[in-house]
Amino acid sequence: MNVKKIKLADIDPRIEGRIRPINEGYAEILAASFAERGQDTAIEVRHGSGEEGAPKYILVAGGHRFRAAELAEWTDINASISKLNADEARLKEIDENLLRQELDVLSRARSLYERKELYLKLHPETQHGGMRKADQVATVATCPIPRFAVDAAARMGVSERTVHGYISLYRALQPETVKVLQGTALADDRAELLYIGKIESPIEQVSIVKKALEAEKKPSELAIDPTPIPTEAMWLKLGKKEAARVLKLDMPARRVLLDELVKAKVITRDQIVMEGAA
Repeated sequence: MNVKKIKLADIDPRIEGRIRPINEGYAEILAASFAERGQDTAIEVRHGSGEEGAPKYILVAGGHRFRAAELAEWTDINASISKLNADEARLKEIDENLLRQELDVLSRARSLYERKELYLKLHPETQHGGMRKADQVATVATCPIPRFAVDAAARMGVSERTVHGYISLYRALQPETVKVLQGTALADDRAELLYIGKIESPIEQVSIVKKALEAEKKPSELAIDPTPIPTEAMWLKLGKKEAARVLKLDMPARRVLLDELVKAKVITRDQIVMEGAA
């Protein structure tokens, strides 16, 4: 690919959707280097859609270099123009990031999850049931494309089981949860990410992560105390007839009733705690 000068204004960096968020500190260091010795490595771009109002070029690789050029107040940058389509370009970005040792657990899991979707889209014949055996035999000699897990494991130098583990971890997280976790210490804590993924309620999962970050704690440290069962004295306050019915219930059934009362806003959970402790 030939390297040429391209105006920064003609490039859409797609910063928000990139696998590895831009580290402003690192970009500032690069900007100082650019001012002192120029740009050593060209960024990579691809042509835009060509539609009216669409960007002329779209960034493929070199997000930090692009940001450094902005900070250095450059108007143009050295770039090589790729012939990759959108899916191929995204796959290349993912593969480049997967080889980086500093990639955190969340970013690596996200990369593998997205890579699998793109890989199967580009190579549908590699998925289970995607091609008949007779067709597979005929294809092997001309285009032996490995299954996704085999290919990803070989590129990363890990086992197929590890690849599947990362993907399972990411699938269990809500999109909003991922957004909140990015760039935090929790993003590189595999045990906590697995704990978060076990929280099945989407709303509760996001809420617990936000509360943990605000409290500067791990989500697993925000263990929710079980709702205490009210004492018989509390039930008697409802009236003897009602108390007699309630007290015949076993403990699990009382818990269900208690939750229903809270949901119906007849009582609050705080009130139950205080009464139960009395």
